[in-house]
Amino acid sequence: MEMVPSEENQFVPKEIQNAAEEPRVLCIIQDTTSAKTVNEKLTLNLPASTTLSKLHEDVAFKAGYVNGTFDLAWGKLTSMAPLEHNSEMSLSDSGFEPGKKNFLQLTDKDGVQPRVVSEESGTADSSGLDDSSQERFIGPLQRDGSACGSGDYSSPSYSYSSILSKSDTGYVGLVNQAMTCYLNSLLQTLYMTPEFRNALYNWEFEESEEDPVTSIPYQLQRLFVLLQTSKKRAIETTDVTRSFGWDSSEAWQQHDVQELCRVMFDALEQKWKQTEQADLINQLYQGKLKDYVRCLECGYESWRIDTYLDIPLVIRPFGASQAYGSVEEALQAFIQPETLDGPNQYFCERCKKKCDARKGLRFLHFPYLLTLQLKRFDFDYTTMHRIKLNDRMAFPEELDMSPFIDVEDEKSPQTESCTDSGAENEGSCHSDQMSNDFSTDDCVDEGICLDSTSSTERALKPKSLLTFELFSVMVHSGSAAGGHYYAYIKSFSDGQWYSFNDQHVSKITQDDIRKTYGGSSGSRGYYSSAFASSTNAYMLIYRLKDPSRNTKFLAVEDFPEHIKSLVQKEKESEEQEKRQREIERNTCKIKLFCMHPVKMMMESKLEVHKDKTLREATEMAYKLMELDGAVSLDCCRLVKYDEFHEYLERSYEGEEDTPMGLLLGGVKSSYMFDLLLETRRPEQVFQPYKPGEVMVKVHVVDLKTETITPPVSVRAYLNQSVTEFKQLIAQATGLSAETMRVVLERCYNDLRLLYVPNKTLKAEGFFRSNKVFVESSELADHQVAFTDSLLWKLLDRHGNTIRLFILLPEQSPGALTSRTVCQKAGEDSDCPFEGSKGNRKSVEAILEESTEKLKNLSLQQQQQQQ
Repeated sequence: MEMVPSEENQFVPKEIQNAAEEPRVLCIIQDTTSAKTVNEKLTLNLPASTTLSKLHEDVAFKAGYVNGTFDLAWGKLTSMAPLEHNSEMSLSDSGFEPGKKNFLQLTDKDGVQPRVVSEESGTADSSGLDDSSQERFIGPLQRDGSACGSGDYSSPSYSYSSILSKSDTGYVGLVNQAMTCYLNSLLQTLYMTPEFRNALYNWEFEESEEDPVTSIPYQLQRLFVLLQTSKKRAIETTDVTRSFGWDSSEAWQQHDVQELCRVMFDALEQKWKQTEQADLINQLYQGKLKDYVRCLECGYESWRIDTYLDIPLVIRPFGASQAYGSVEEALQAFIQPETLDGPNQYFCERCKKKCDARKGLRFLHFPYLLTLQLKRFDFDYTTMHRIKLNDRMAFPEELDMSPFIDVEDEKSPQTESCTDSGAENEGSCHSDQMSNDFSTDDCVDEGICLDSTSSTERALKPKSLLTFELFSVMVHSGSAAGGHYYAYIKSFSDGQWYSFNDQHVSKITQDDIRKTYGGSSGSRGYYSSAFASSTNAYMLIYRLKDPSRNTKFLAVEDFPEHIKSLVQKEKESEEQEKRQREIERNTCKIKLFCMHPVKMMMESKLEVHKDKTLREATEMAYKLMELDGAVSLDCCRLVKYDEFHEYLERSYEGEEDTPMGLLLGGVKSSYMFDLLLETRRPEQVFQPYKPGEVMVKVHVVDLKTETITPPVSVRAYLNQSVTEFKQLIAQATGLSAETMRVVLERCYNDLRLLYVPNKTLKAEGFFRSNKVFVESSELADHQVAFTDSLLWKLLDRHGNTIRLFILLPEQSPGALTSRTVCQKAGEDSDCPFEGSKGNRKSVEAILEESTEKLKNLSLQQQQQQQ
């Protein structure tokens, strides 16, 4: 039991002394170990003297975890080391602030989820918990500045089903950098696409030709390898975004999934030129459609072939009150032609006049991977605000696209045909390419090959060849002002649907997918449209059901040799990272100071393993402060130091072989004290510093010469009396204790004469570091009141002295004379003028000349303003 001295110099238990007034610490712990618990928080209100080990026990009890299988870290300082699990340091000494909210995060230990109590004891019943367990608050946390937008994306209609850990799902999540949830959704979808992943693996990076840091395909390849082989629960995407050319600030900008998809595909095509993967994006994602205008009088048709990567589907037509109910309806509306009549008539090149015409789109063929973008975001011209549409739009698990393909393309005598290259019938048809660089050569097999077949052959294609299966649903949860993206993806390996929500991966059911259809009808007010939160599908990706083309994921044993080498490289890197993390968890990082004989006060950070001894730590500090050649190692020691108060708390005599982790109280994210590497001359002896002592800087005042000497450091105890303190000073200064006057400067210009002999230093207001002035003379100044004494006047002048350091030029050019000018008495000694003996201006002349220059400059500025 720790004992502390009382006012009567008696020792009493600390617990008894502080029982009535001990402050309490409010701890709010967020459980980030799974998607199910990420929105839960635990609240604990503990005494400030509670140890860290007891804190871990209480958290384990309330969270239902086995103690020792999780870490606790500061909520806003994720880069800091976790709190020491077995430390006996109190909360107050560990950086917790009484009377304030202290936010912590409960995290995985070494990448492994914490074990639930039921796994150890076989009991999952929560009835065994006491009433305090009801303090556990379950529900969405307030998200001030949410990582993915507005913070209102937590929809009450959304729920996770069968939350599983990484070991159960077999999939790895992606860490959200800041607002990169949209990127994570796209990356997981690409990763879960067998054709894209396998093609990416078959491409080999040539490091001699390109910097790996800026290579997008290589960084995607590394990411996919980690997603497939890593043992971590979630991995970072910073290397991928760095290859995009993004800096850290762009991770805080939320982009559109469709926009990012196109940017990424463009970048991949640029990098893959002249390789086997040069046409990969076109083969997988590009389709073709015909943009036509047909004259209703002569049948002449003008058209062009366009390519597309995704099909944008309108949720609700402009000005309509009714939305399309399904994807099939929206697709039918997409190809529905419009009639150009009245003032919108079309000028027919054959009729040589304006005629009624029909304008529309026809799909010529669909890509192997069909992407449908549901246009959830719109603009309300009545309120002039962007809105999000939550109308219900159903989408099938299998989509038959045969009703939307152009199988007629009839050729009457009045109809001119043309190719998309524009080589034939240039005068009778229009043919333009898209602004992108996609090839539109009909001889190239892109997507579903319909180019080399006739119209009759197209019509005879079996319906099953145009059946697509849904495998990815990208979900937006939030409002038009912002929100959160995540993805529901079906694994082609087992047919199971999973939720990929940043670092959390879990199984879901068909009910979860149906909840993303949306569903609200009727008129919308301004607030409900612009700011209401909703969770619904934003982008759908289908794959063509074609056994001849559908592939399976490459197994690890079937990897190409360059991928196997990459796997081994990443495995070694991960092991090295794990070892480094273990070292970090066992490394004490503390601020280190040293009074260098040449460089004066130096500051650095000492990083020492907790098992290193004090002697080894001293050697490390000796090298860190570059004392070799200036001071021998034998003349150095580490002491506990308070830099703010310039206070030496204690020395460590006889503890040279004690581990640093024990001396410092364990590995912590921050320490409430520092270390000082103290030095001495060979003939000197180190003074022991004991806990409980206070530092006093003693200035001796000479009333006859009216001077104040530099300070002498003296250590005293708070429970010492003023009389005992005077005797201590007399030993250090040689002054007489009987005639000694001691003045304490508690703060600036607050001078207090210590005249009560039996009063303790603590009662007089002494703290860790103090400053006193002492005087011992036989003068009559002792007899007058302190505020009228010569001592008071001298100390008052000393405290209000301003010292100026002025450099004056010599008569000879280029030379400078250093002169010290004191308008009043010096701080610790007299201040005579120093400088050359040549001609020198007086201080009054210099000040007068400077004042005149300032006046002239001020007048000039006033005249310019007028």
